[in-house]
Amino acid sequence: MPIRPAFLATILRALLSALVAMLALPAGAEPDRFPVRPVKLVVSYGAGGSLDAIARVLAAELSRQFGQPVVVENVPGAGGTLGFRRVASAAPDGHTLLVASTSEVALAPTANPQARYRATDLEAIAEIGRSGIVLVGRPDLPAGSLRELLVLARARPGALRYATSGAGTLQHLAMESAKRAAGVDIAFVPYKSAAQIVTDVAGGHIDLAIIGLPAVLPLIREGKVKAYGVTSRKRDAGDRSIPAFAETPGLEDIDSHLWSGVFAPKGTPADVVQKIHAAIAAMLRQPDVAHRFAQMGVELAEPASAAQFARAVASQERALREAFHRSGIQTEP
Repeated sequence: MPIRPAFLATILRALLSALVAMLALPAGAEPDRFPVRPVKLVVSYGAGGSLDAIARVLAAELSRQFGQPVVVENVPGAGGTLGFRRVASAAPDGHTLLVASTSEVALAPTANPQARYRATDLEAIAEIGRSGIVLVGRPDLPAGSLRELLVLARARPGALRYATSGAGTLQHLAMESAKRAAGVDIAFVPYKSAAQIVTDVAGGHIDLAIIGLPAVLPLIREGKVKAYGVTSRKRDAGDRSIPAFAETPGLEDIDSHLWSGVFAPKGTPADVVQKIHAAIAAMLRQPDVAHRFAQMGVELAEPASAAQFARAVASQERALREAFHRSGIQTEP
Protein backbone atom coordinates (compact mmCIF):
# COMPACT_ATOMS: atom_id res chain seq x y z
CA MET A 1 0.00 0.00 0.00
CA PRO A 2 1.62 3.30 -1.05
CA ILE A 3 2.31 5.90 1.67
CA ARG A 4 0.37 9.08 1.11
CA PRO A 5 2.38 12.32 0.80
CA ALA A 6 0.15 13.99 3.41
CA PHE A 7 0.97 11.24 5.92
CA LEU A 8 4.70 11.58 5.23
CA ALA A 9 4.47 15.35 5.73
CA THR A 10 2.77 14.83 9.11
CA ILE A 11 5.50 12.43 10.25
CA LEU A 12 8.27 14.78 9.12
CA ARG A 13 6.69 17.73 10.94
CA ALA A 14 6.47 15.68 14.16
CA LEU A 15 10.12 14.61 13.89
CA LEU A 16 11.22 18.18 13.18
CA SER A 17 9.30 19.47 16.22
CA ALA A 18 10.92 16.85 18.46
CA LEU A 19 14.37 17.74 17.12
CA VAL A 20 13.82 21.46 17.75
CA ALA A 21 12.65 20.72 21.30
CA MET A 22 15.75 18.62 21.98
CA LEU A 23 18.06 21.29 20.63
CA ALA A 24 16.38 23.89 22.82
CA LEU A 25 17.41 22.03 26.00
CA PRO A 26 20.64 23.16 27.71
CA ALA A 27 23.65 20.93 27.14
CA GLY A 28 23.43 17.75 29.16
CA ALA A 29 19.86 18.37 30.30
CA GLU A 30 17.56 15.37 30.57
CA PRO A 31 15.02 16.66 33.08
CA ASP A 32 12.40 13.94 32.69
CA ARG A 33 14.85 11.07 32.86
CA PHE A 34 17.50 12.30 35.33
CA PRO A 35 19.50 10.46 36.45
CA VAL A 36 20.33 8.29 33.46
CA ARG A 37 23.60 6.92 34.86
CA PRO A 38 25.42 6.70 38.23
CA VAL A 39 25.69 9.93 40.20
CA LYS A 40 29.01 10.95 41.75
CA LEU A 41 29.24 12.79 45.09
CA VAL A 42 32.62 14.49 45.33
CA VAL A 43 34.00 15.14 48.83
CA SER A 44 36.93 17.54 49.10
CA TYR A 45 38.60 15.65 51.95
CA GLY A 46 39.84 12.13 52.58
CA ALA A 47 37.80 9.18 53.82
CA GLY A 48 37.03 9.09 57.52
CA GLY A 49 36.22 12.78 58.00
CA SER A 50 32.96 14.50 58.90
CA LEU A 51 31.95 15.31 55.31
CA ASP A 52 32.81 11.80 54.15
CA ALA A 53 30.45 10.32 56.74
CA ILE A 54 27.67 12.73 55.78
CA ALA A 55 28.17 12.01 52.07
CA ARG A 56 27.89 8.25 52.58
CA VAL A 57 24.52 8.56 54.31
CA LEU A 58 23.43 10.86 51.48
CA ALA A 59 24.69 8.45 48.80
CA ALA A 60 22.77 5.50 50.22
CA GLU A 61 19.50 7.43 50.44
CA LEU A 62 19.75 9.12 47.04
CA SER A 63 20.64 5.82 45.38
CA ARG A 64 17.41 4.35 46.71
CA GLN A 65 15.36 7.34 45.52
CA PHE A 66 17.00 7.72 42.11
CA GLY A 67 17.18 4.04 41.22
CA GLN A 68 20.77 4.59 40.14
CA PRO A 69 24.07 4.01 41.98
CA VAL A 70 25.27 7.10 43.88
CA VAL A 71 28.96 6.85 44.74
CA VAL A 72 31.29 8.94 46.89
CA GLU A 73 34.59 10.11 45.41
CA ASN A 74 37.15 11.60 47.80
CA VAL A 75 39.29 14.33 46.22
CA PRO A 76 41.48 15.65 49.05
CA GLY A 77 44.17 18.30 48.80
CA ALA A 78 44.81 22.04 48.70
CA GLY A 79 42.62 22.73 51.72
CA GLY A 80 39.52 21.28 50.10
CA THR A 81 39.73 23.29 46.88
CA LEU A 82 40.58 20.42 44.50
CA GLY A 83 37.16 18.83 44.92
CA PHE A 84 35.39 22.13 44.34
CA ARG A 85 37.30 22.71 41.12
CA ARG A 86 36.65 19.12 39.97
CA VAL A 87 32.90 19.66 40.21
CA ALA A 88 33.01 23.20 38.77
CA SER A 89 34.57 21.79 35.58
CA ALA A 90 32.17 18.80 35.29
CA ALA A 91 29.29 18.58 32.83
CA PRO A 92 26.32 20.58 34.15
CA ASP A 93 23.86 17.70 34.07
CA GLY A 94 23.48 16.79 37.76
CA HIS A 95 25.51 13.59 37.59
CA THR A 96 28.52 15.10 39.40
CA LEU A 97 27.76 16.89 42.66
CA LEU A 98 29.82 18.35 45.48
CA VAL A 99 29.13 17.57 49.13
CA ALA A 100 30.87 20.52 50.74
CA SER A 101 31.31 22.49 53.93
CA THR A 102 31.73 26.10 54.96
CA SER A 103 35.51 25.92 54.53
CA GLU A 104 35.91 25.13 50.84
CA VAL A 105 32.82 27.03 49.64
CA ALA A 106 32.51 30.20 51.73
CA LEU A 107 35.99 30.69 53.23
CA ALA A 108 38.51 29.28 50.74
CA PRO A 109 37.87 31.94 48.04
CA THR A 110 39.36 34.46 50.48
CA ALA A 111 41.67 32.39 52.66
CA ASN A 112 43.20 29.87 50.27
CA PRO A 113 45.37 31.23 47.44
CA GLN A 114 44.93 27.92 45.60
CA ALA A 115 41.15 28.32 45.34
CA ARG A 116 40.84 30.69 42.35
CA TYR A 117 37.03 30.52 42.46
CA ARG A 118 33.98 32.07 44.13
CA ALA A 119 31.10 30.33 45.87
CA THR A 120 28.84 31.42 43.00
CA ASP A 121 30.84 29.26 40.57
CA LEU A 122 28.58 26.37 41.64
CA GLU A 123 24.79 26.01 41.89
CA ALA A 124 23.69 25.71 45.52
CA ILE A 125 21.11 22.93 45.91
CA ALA A 126 20.45 22.16 49.58
CA GLU A 127 21.92 22.46 53.05
CA ILE A 128 22.19 19.14 54.89
CA GLY A 129 22.97 20.21 58.43
CA ARG A 130 25.29 21.86 60.87
CA SER A 131 27.96 20.40 63.11
CA GLY A 132 30.40 21.66 65.68
CA ILE A 133 34.14 22.17 65.52
CA VAL A 134 35.89 20.64 68.51
CA LEU A 135 39.35 20.97 70.03
CA VAL A 136 40.61 17.60 71.23
CA GLY A 137 43.88 16.51 72.83
CA ARG A 138 45.98 13.38 73.22
CA PRO A 139 44.80 11.25 76.15
CA ASP A 140 47.89 11.89 78.30
CA LEU A 141 48.03 15.66 77.83
CA PRO A 142 48.42 17.19 81.33
CA ALA A 143 45.40 19.51 81.11
CA GLY A 144 41.91 18.57 82.16
CA SER A 145 40.04 21.59 80.81
CA LEU A 146 40.40 24.33 78.23
CA ARG A 147 41.39 26.78 80.96
CA GLU A 148 44.16 24.41 82.13
CA LEU A 149 45.24 23.89 78.54
CA LEU A 150 45.68 27.64 78.04
CA VAL A 151 47.73 27.83 81.26
CA LEU A 152 49.94 25.01 79.94
CA ALA A 153 50.33 26.73 76.56
CA ARG A 154 51.35 30.02 78.19
CA ALA A 155 53.97 28.21 80.27
CA ARG A 156 55.38 26.46 77.19
CA PRO A 157 55.04 28.89 74.24
CA GLY A 158 55.37 27.14 70.87
CA ALA A 159 55.90 23.72 72.44
CA LEU A 160 52.39 22.39 71.88
CA ARG A 161 51.24 21.55 68.35
CA TYR A 162 47.77 21.32 66.85
CA ALA A 163 46.58 19.67 63.64
CA THR A 164 43.78 20.47 61.23
CA SER A 165 42.91 19.70 57.62
CA GLY A 166 44.93 22.32 55.79
CA ALA A 167 45.53 26.04 55.98
CA GLY A 168 42.69 28.46 55.34
CA THR A 169 39.90 26.18 56.57
CA LEU A 170 37.26 27.27 59.07
CA GLN A 171 38.88 25.05 61.70
CA HIS A 172 42.20 26.84 61.12
CA LEU A 173 40.52 30.25 61.36
CA ALA A 174 38.67 29.29 64.55
CA MET A 175 41.84 28.05 66.27
CA GLU A 176 43.98 30.99 65.23
CA SER A 177 41.26 33.39 66.42
CA ALA A 178 41.13 31.58 69.77
CA LYS A 179 44.93 31.68 70.10
CA ARG A 180 44.95 35.40 69.45
CA ALA A 181 42.14 36.03 71.95
CA ALA A 182 43.84 33.91 74.63
CA GLY A 183 47.35 35.19 73.96
CA VAL A 184 48.94 31.76 73.48
CA ASP A 185 51.40 30.29 70.98
CA ILE A 186 50.45 26.80 69.75
CA ALA A 187 52.14 25.62 66.56
CA PHE A 188 49.98 24.76 63.53
CA VAL A 189 50.55 21.48 61.66
CA PRO A 190 48.47 21.02 58.46
CA TYR A 191 47.22 17.52 57.63
CA LYS A 192 45.66 16.09 54.46
CA SER A 193 42.95 13.97 56.08
CA ALA A 194 40.81 13.91 59.19
CA ALA A 195 41.39 10.17 59.51
CA GLN A 196 45.14 10.71 59.94
CA ILE A 197 44.54 13.55 62.39
CA VAL A 198 42.29 11.37 64.54
CA THR A 199 44.79 8.50 64.44
CA ASP A 200 47.70 10.73 65.45
CA VAL A 201 46.00 12.59 68.28
CA ALA A 202 44.57 9.38 69.76
CA GLY A 203 48.00 7.75 69.43
CA GLY A 204 49.76 10.65 71.13
CA HIS A 205 51.74 11.67 68.04
CA ILE A 206 50.41 15.22 68.12
CA ASP A 207 49.16 17.21 71.10
CA LEU A 208 45.95 18.71 69.80
CA ALA A 209 43.56 18.72 66.87
CA ILE A 210 40.74 21.02 65.87
CA ILE A 211 38.33 19.08 63.75
CA GLY A 212 34.68 18.59 62.79
CA LEU A 213 32.86 16.96 65.69
CA PRO A 214 31.37 14.04 63.66
CA ALA A 215 34.87 12.83 62.73
CA VAL A 216 36.00 12.41 66.32
CA LEU A 217 32.82 11.99 68.36
CA PRO A 218 33.17 8.18 68.69
CA LEU A 219 36.68 8.58 70.16
CA ILE A 220 35.45 11.25 72.57
CA ARG A 221 32.69 8.94 73.75
CA GLU A 222 35.21 6.10 74.19
CA GLY A 223 37.61 8.31 76.15
CA LYS A 224 40.41 7.88 73.61
CA VAL A 225 40.91 11.64 73.22
CA LYS A 226 40.22 14.59 75.50
CA ALA A 227 37.55 17.05 74.37
CA TYR A 228 38.41 20.60 75.47
CA GLY A 229 35.57 22.50 73.84
CA VAL A 230 33.53 23.35 70.78
CA THR A 231 34.28 26.63 69.03
CA SER A 232 30.91 28.24 69.66
CA ARG A 233 29.01 30.36 72.14
CA LYS A 234 26.69 27.47 73.02
CA ARG A 235 27.28 23.79 73.61
CA ASP A 236 26.78 21.64 70.52
CA ALA A 237 23.76 19.37 70.04
CA GLY A 238 26.14 16.55 69.10
CA ASP A 239 27.35 16.24 72.72
CA ARG A 240 26.06 18.64 75.36
CA SER A 241 28.74 17.49 77.82
CA ILE A 242 31.49 19.23 75.83
CA PRO A 243 31.94 22.85 76.99
CA ALA A 244 31.71 25.76 74.57
CA PHE A 245 34.80 27.93 74.07
CA ALA A 246 32.73 30.92 75.18
CA GLU A 247 32.54 29.42 78.69
CA THR A 248 36.28 30.14 79.11
CA PRO A 249 37.17 33.74 80.04
CA GLY A 250 38.68 35.59 77.08
CA LEU A 251 37.05 33.37 74.46
CA GLU A 252 33.50 34.72 74.67
CA ASP A 253 33.56 35.97 71.06
CA ILE A 254 34.65 32.67 69.48
CA ASP A 255 31.66 31.32 67.55
CA SER A 256 32.22 29.00 64.58
CA HIS A 257 30.43 25.93 63.29
CA LEU A 258 30.37 24.01 60.01
CA TRP A 259 27.45 23.58 57.67
CA SER A 260 27.34 20.92 54.97
CA GLY A 261 25.49 21.15 51.69
CA VAL A 262 25.17 19.88 48.14
CA PHE A 263 26.22 21.82 45.04
CA ALA A 264 26.15 21.24 41.26
CA PRO A 265 28.15 22.68 38.35
CA LYS A 266 27.06 26.12 37.19
CA GLY A 267 24.47 25.88 34.45
CA THR A 268 22.81 22.69 35.68
CA PRO A 269 19.17 22.90 34.50
CA ALA A 270 16.77 24.30 37.09
CA ASP A 271 14.47 21.28 36.93
CA VAL A 272 17.40 18.91 37.60
CA VAL A 273 18.46 21.07 40.56
CA GLN A 274 14.87 20.96 41.82
CA LYS A 275 14.69 17.18 41.47
CA ILE A 276 17.87 16.75 43.53
CA HIS A 277 16.66 19.30 46.08
CA ALA A 278 13.34 17.48 46.46
CA ALA A 279 15.12 14.13 46.94
CA ILE A 280 17.36 15.59 49.67
CA ALA A 281 14.40 17.27 51.38
CA ALA A 282 12.51 13.95 51.41
CA MET A 283 15.56 12.22 52.85
CA LEU A 284 15.91 14.74 55.68
CA ARG A 285 12.28 14.20 56.68
CA GLN A 286 12.91 10.52 57.41
CA PRO A 287 13.17 9.83 61.18
CA ASP A 288 15.83 7.13 60.72
CA VAL A 289 18.03 9.51 58.71
CA ALA A 290 17.61 12.23 61.33
CA HIS A 291 18.60 9.70 64.01
CA ARG A 292 21.72 8.62 62.10
CA PHE A 293 22.83 12.21 61.63
CA ALA A 294 22.14 13.00 65.30
CA GLN A 295 24.35 10.07 66.33
CA MET A 296 27.09 11.58 64.16
CA GLY A 297 26.70 15.00 65.79
CA VAL A 298 24.94 16.64 62.83
CA GLU A 299 21.94 18.90 63.47
CA LEU A 300 19.68 18.89 60.40
CA ALA A 301 19.10 22.15 58.57
CA GLU A 302 15.75 23.90 58.58
CA PRO A 303 13.80 23.40 55.32
CA ALA A 304 14.80 25.97 52.69
CA SER A 305 14.72 26.38 48.92
CA ALA A 306 17.83 26.20 46.76
CA ALA A 307 17.63 29.99 46.28
CA GLN A 308 17.49 30.57 50.05
CA PHE A 309 20.51 28.33 50.56
CA ALA A 310 22.42 30.21 47.85
CA ARG A 311 21.69 33.54 49.57
CA ALA A 312 22.82 32.16 52.92
CA VAL A 313 26.10 30.94 51.40
CA ALA A 314 26.73 34.34 49.78
CA SER A 315 26.06 36.09 53.09
CA GLN A 316 28.46 33.85 54.97
CA GLU A 317 31.14 34.26 52.32
CA ARG A 318 31.04 38.03 52.94
CA ALA A 319 31.11 37.59 56.73
CA LEU A 320 34.02 35.14 56.63
CA ARG A 321 35.97 37.41 54.29
CA GLU A 322 35.82 40.12 56.96
CA ALA A 323 36.66 37.68 59.78
CA PHE A 324 39.64 36.29 57.91
CA HIS A 325 41.12 39.72 57.25
CA ARG A 326 40.66 40.64 60.92
CA SER A 327 42.43 37.44 62.03
CA GLY A 328 45.76 38.34 60.45
CA ILE A 329 46.29 34.74 59.27
CA GLN A 330 48.83 34.40 56.48
CA THR A 331 48.21 31.53 54.06
CA GLU A 332 50.30 32.75 51.15
CA PRO A 333 53.33 30.49 50.55
